[in-house]
Amino acid sequence: MKLIKLRANKDSFHPIPFNEKGISLIIAKKRTENDRNTYNSVGKSLSIALVHFCLASNKIPAFEEQLLDWEFYLDFEINGILYTSKRATEKQEVIYLNDEEMSLGDFRIKLAEKIFGIVESIPYLTFRTLISRFIRPKRSSYESYSDFIKEEKPYPKLLNNSFLLGLDINRIIKKNSLKEEFDSIKDLGTKIQKDPIMRSFFMKDEAAENVEINIVGLEQKINKLQTNINNFVIADDYNSIKNEADRISNSLRILRNKATKIRSAIESLEKSLKVKPDITQQQIASFYAEAQIQLSDMVIKRLEEVESFNTKILDNRTISLLNEKQSFEKKLEEVEIQITSLGQQEDAKLQYLNSHGALGDYTQLTNLLAEYKLKLLKLQQYKGLVKEYKTRQEEVKKEFANENIATVKYLSDIEPLIKKNILMFQSFSEQLYEGKSSGITINNNEGINTTRFDIKAKIEDDTGDGVNEARTFCFDWTLLKAQYNHNVKFIFHDSRLISENDPRQVAKMLKIAYKECQDNNFQYILSVNQSTLDLMRNELNHQEYKELIIDSEVLELNDISDENKLLGIQIDLNYTKE
Repeated sequence: MKLIKLRANKDSFHPIPFNEKGISLIIAKKRTENDRNTYNSVGKSLSIALVHFCLASNKIPAFEEQLLDWEFYLDFEINGILYTSKRATEKQEVIYLNDEEMSLGDFRIKLAEKIFGIVESIPYLTFRTLISRFIRPKRSSYESYSDFIKEEKPYPKLLNNSFLLGLDINRIIKKNSLKEEFDSIKDLGTKIQKDPIMRSFFMKDEAAENVEINIVGLEQKINKLQTNINNFVIADDYNSIKNEADRISNSLRILRNKATKIRSAIESLEKSLKVKPDITQQQIASFYAEAQIQLSDMVIKRLEEVESFNTKILDNRTISLLNEKQSFEKKLEEVEIQITSLGQQEDAKLQYLNSHGALGDYTQLTNLLAEYKLKLLKLQQYKGLVKEYKTRQEEVKKEFANENIATVKYLSDIEPLIKKNILMFQSFSEQLYEGKSSGITINNNEGINTTRFDIKAKIEDDTGDGVNEARTFCFDWTLLKAQYNHNVKFIFHDSRLISENDPRQVAKMLKIAYKECQDNNFQYILSVNQSTLDLMRNELNHQEYKELIIDSEVLELNDISDENKLLGIQIDLNYTKE
């Protein structure tokens, strides 16, 4: 892919015709002596944003709000076939490719296949993420050589960089999948063991360490209850029998109380029958004899009569008591016969009830059995989940280990590719820093994370001024020249890459870019300030300055007036957020 021309539907816009091969400079020049004028914000960085806009970047609200009725066009070629993309500032969700209307998504899919050979969708590996490696889109894109898109997370960054370095991205995808599964399993384990909702569902208030004990206890309860249910006989007349048994029990209680009262009456009668006269006639005579009192015959006769009368009374009383006792004993016998009869009836009823049951009782038993079984099932599920997640966690760890071993072998097998990347990076860095060790290291990351490879571009004295920019330059050119998995033939750098660099380094960068473009049919597009170029006059001879600077200029933007800015108008655009 090469860029041919960036243009717009407004006459005020300054088209940018890119050189077919070699360097294309977009130069911001100072043309006035007015201190209030400046060649900053004339459109150098905007040109990059517009190229991205024509290559289906995300919507840019500032364009819609401040550039009404504008349309931008980008002419480019892929493998010798010419294409034009057109996108309006309004309805930015639509883009045209050779006059064919399509969505941004369809445009990206088509170019991903044509430029990067991506036929099937791979998450995080897209046309937009890859093309940004050749046109760094933002100011933050120059803060680090590997951070083309600052918001990009480590895994997508590794995936895209590895793809363009020729590495097997399936190994990266595999490790990321393992890490996602590992985290998912770990999260599941945490939820099962600690999440109150999960614990309530499986175990309620039971302790996790008692699960095995509770399972055994429930199994025993279930077996016993199941046996009882299997032996349970439902009686249709259970309730009537139970009512009859209750009635008999109530009658027995009344009869037993009655029998107790009769026995108490008989005991009282027996005590009464044992009562005798306190003093007999003989005892009285003896008493008076001892007192030496001579009783008259009349008195003695009288005593005999009294005694006889008392004896007669006592005999009548005894007969009466005996008759009464006999009556009570007969009643007691009758009551005891009734008690015996009812007792036998009660025993028969109870025996029947003990061997039979009511439907309601049976239902209660089956409901209790179902409750026990559900509780057992939940505990078994909990036990199974814990076992499953722990087993799978160990299996994933084993897979991590296997992948580590396989990756060690893989890196050994691709030593020629690794060496090629190192030598290519060195070929650029050694022209910038003579005698400094440099290269791109690719190591196996053995941790349980999403990073399959640790990729680092190094130049000795990395902390020195300008080294980060030099490393960025060398890394970008390595991705371009290696031509792994792409047919991009250009790099578009913003002036931020060189604005703070030593002019000698900038001159070397341009020399490297010029030679590589001539030898490999590449394009190197660079926006630059005139002040930077002026400083390079002392670093380049006349012929070099002509070839690298004068002949490479494709567009001048200056401070004479707003008409000399890229859009040809004065406008403040906050377009940096896609």
